[in-house]
Amino acid sequence: MKTKSINICIAFILFQIGLVITAIGQSLTVTCEPPYTCSYALPNKALHEYSVAMNSFAKCDNGKNCKYKWEVTNGHIISGTYANPSVLEANGAIKIAVEWDNTNGNGVVKVTSTGKPNPSTPECDLCPSGITQTKTIPIRYLGTPGNIKINGVAQSGSYQINCGTAPINVAVDPATNATNYVWTYPPGWTLSGSGNIVTLTPNAGSGGVIKVTASRNDVPGLTTSSQLTITRPVPTKPVINSPDILLCNPKTITATASNATSYNWVATGGITANSPGNTNSAQITGVSDGTVKVSATSSVCGVTSAFSTPINVKRSAPQPASLLVTANGGGSPDFMCNGAGVMLNAYTAEPETQFGIWTCSDPGNTILNSNGGTAYFNSYVNNCYGIDITVSNCFGSVQKGITICVDNCAKGTPIYKVFPNPAKDQVKIQFDDGQAIERLPQTVRLLSEVGGKEVRAIDATAQYVTPAFEQDRTITLPVSDLPKGIYYLILVNRDGTFENVRLILE
Repeated sequence: MKTKSINICIAFILFQIGLVITAIGQSLTVTCEPPYTCSYALPNKALHEYSVAMNSFAKCDNGKNCKYKWEVTNGHIISGTYANPSVLEANGAIKIAVEWDNTNGNGVVKVTSTGKPNPSTPECDLCPSGITQTKTIPIRYLGTPGNIKINGVAQSGSYQINCGTAPINVAVDPATNATNYVWTYPPGWTLSGSGNIVTLTPNAGSGGVIKVTASRNDVPGLTTSSQLTITRPVPTKPVINSPDILLCNPKTITATASNATSYNWVATGGITANSPGNTNSAQITGVSDGTVKVSATSSVCGVTSAFSTPINVKRSAPQPASLLVTANGGGSPDFMCNGAGVMLNAYTAEPETQFGIWTCSDPGNTILNSNGGTAYFNSYVNNCYGIDITVSNCFGSVQKGITICVDNCAKGTPIYKVFPNPAKDQVKIQFDDGQAIERLPQTVRLLSEVGGKEVRAIDATAQYVTPAFEQDRTITLPVSDLPKGIYYLILVNRDGTFENVRLILE
């Protein structure tokens, strides 16, 4: 039994000695894989493959499954780590692919055996560590053209040249190792010459980008470039130095634009813009409303700008549609509790409109204080009142108003509104939902302001029992057959009292 143990120990020792003998004289060989060689590296995004073989090591599949660490200088390994793409260490990493940087120098590939893989096998446990092989490979570098020079002076970013067709000398310092230069330039320009120094002839007024692209014949697809944006002093879009105009008399206006040698005034409608010499000023005359706009031209550049934003020119009286009268910010008609008071406001966007006198249909029972486009109205007498304002300009005036109905809110009398006012085809009377039918008017009458003649009358009680009234509590009064003018809508209650609303038919 003792003899058998000794034999086993001797066999194990001889096995270990055999492994040690196989580790003697080991080295690494790095091969540059086709189609490229180790004599150069192309920095044009081409993938260069490099492989390693371990010499004099018969274990672990002749060293193919050992662990290796690759390090690359002036390039990056395609499967390298995110943090350091120039380094890769992995089990069985016997081949890598490299993209070389466009660096003026050499690329270096270094591989080191770092021992057994993880996980390992018994025959891979003795993979050698610390054996290194390095390849130094010249990179076919291409330099970048410097800043583009205009007439011998280097420029960057953008550069303005005068309008016209005078030729300019354009150049860049030679790019290292460059064999070709390709120039591009704005449309309409022409080029003469070649290489890194050329002559460009611009057209009269266009700008754009001048770009030079350098390349070298022995590195397909590798280019570097430099560019310069060229601007020209073309006219800017003009701005008319005036708001909208009320043209009571001929008026001179001006416009502003940069780099303009002349201005092109255009009027529409009944307006005329006269500018002798096509200057930045024009005399505005006319017979009816219209607009004015202007563009700017540079005769040197041969370029005309876009038109300015037009201004409105008014030669007519104020338009009712442009005038808005509101009570406390609302529309007409409006309702006011007895003695509460409301603020009235008139608005118009028409130029130079003057706000005149505010008037009330019943001045004896109302309070009306006004200042320009604002007025204060109040009344302690329950009724509906028409309040008008007159606005004017040098061509005439127009009157527009609002109806305010006053009632004792605590009394519980019917609350209603009449709309639209002014009206064309029909007038609606809508009652508040909270009012009992017994408290609503019994008769609705419409009287013309001319002579106080009654032109329409309906039995309101017959309307209250209809499905339409039950749905929206509204009485509709047709008025399309009546002449335009001012009317009074009379709502007669069961006890004989009545309320009236001033109504305008258009």
